[in-house]
Amino acid sequence: MTISIGLIGCGYIANKHLKTISQLDELELTAVSDIDSGKMDEAILTYQQLSNKENSIKMHSNFHDILTDKEIDIVVIATISSLHANMAVEALLHNKHVILEKPLALSISDAQKILQVAREQEKYILVCHQLRYRPVFRKIKNIIEDGSLGELYLGVASMRIHRPNSYYKESNWKGSWEKDGGMLLNQGIHLIDLLVWLMGDVQMVFGDIVNKSKVKETEDIASGILIFSNQARGIIEANTMTQPENLGYYLSIFGEKGTISIGGSNFNKIERCYTASPSNKNEVLTVLDDHNEHMYMYQNFINVVNNKEKLLLIDMNDALQSLMTIFGIYESSILNEPVNLPLDSFTTKDMNGKGGRI
Repeated sequence: MTISIGLIGCGYIANKHLKTISQLDELELTAVSDIDSGKMDEAILTYQQLSNKENSIKMHSNFHDILTDKEIDIVVIATISSLHANMAVEALLHNKHVILEKPLALSISDAQKILQVAREQEKYILVCHQLRYRPVFRKIKNIIEDGSLGELYLGVASMRIHRPNSYYKESNWKGSWEKDGGMLLNQGIHLIDLLVWLMGDVQMVFGDIVNKSKVKETEDIASGILIFSNQARGIIEANTMTQPENLGYYLSIFGEKGTISIGGSNFNKIERCYTASPSNKNEVLTVLDDHNEHMYMYQNFINVVNNKEKLLLIDMNDALQSLMTIFGIYESSILNEPVNLPLDSFTTKDMNGKGGRI
C-alpha cells in the first residue's frame, strides 16, 4: 500500500526529504505547502526529477489544507524552528503521523505537549536525529552495549564549523532566540544527541555561552560539562567561528577497556578504535562510508507505521533528552551555576538579551 506524504516547508532542508521520499517505493509525495509559491514549484520539480514520476502534486499556501486532506497519511514538517511545535500538534490532532525536523521544540512545555498529544491520538512522531541511523554510530552503540568498552568514563563532543555573517543576514529568523533557538539547537543538536544516546541520560549540566559576532542574538561559542546518570562525565565544546571554513565534528568515548574516537568533515575518519574485542575496528571501518542514514530513518518509521517493526530508534522521549541537555546548558549560562536535569520549564525566549558572557 502506498503511503501519501504531505510536505510543509519547501526550503533548503526539504531537499533532503524529497530525495529520500523519491527513493522509497512505499511513499508518494502528493502535496506541498509553503508561503513562497516559487519554492513549491522547485520542490515539485525536484521530486518529479528524482522519482521519475509525473503524478499530480497539490500546492497549498496555507499548511492547514494539508492537515485537512484525508488522503494524506504522513506530514513532514521542515519549517523554521519556531513553527515546529504548533504545526506538529495540529497535524497530530488531524490524525496524521509526523516526521519533524529538529529541533523538536523551543520550550519544554511545547515538547511535552507534542508528546502528550501523540499519545492521546495514538500517532507516531519522528524527530529527525538521523545520525543515530548511520551504521557506524549504530555499531559504536552495539560495542558499548556489549561491554567492549567496559565502564564508560568520559564522552567528548566537539563541533568546529564556520558560519559567516552573511548566513545570518540572509533571513530574519536565523540567529534569533525566538525563531531559531540558538546555535546548539540549530547546528549542534545532532552531535549532542549522539553523545547522550551513547553515554546515557544527563543528570547535571554546567554550561557557558558567548556571542562574539553581534550580527545575531544567539551564541557563537558554547561549552558544557555534563554528569551522566551512570556518573560518567561529558564535555561539549562548539563554535561557528572556525576560520576560514569548517574543521568538522568530533566524538570520542573513553571507557575502562577502550577508546573510540571519530571525526572529520562528515564523521568520515576513525581517529581511534581500541576495544576489548579486536574485531570491532574492522567492523567499524567496514560501515564507515555508509551515509544512507536518512533513508534508514525513513524506512524504520514506515515499518513502525505499518506494524512491521515495533520501535523507533529515536522516539519522542529520546528527542526530549537531547533537547533538555541543550536547555540545561542555556539555563546554566544564565544562572552561572550547575543545573539538575530534567528542568521543570525553559524556553529559548528566556535567552533574549543573554547571548553570553564576554
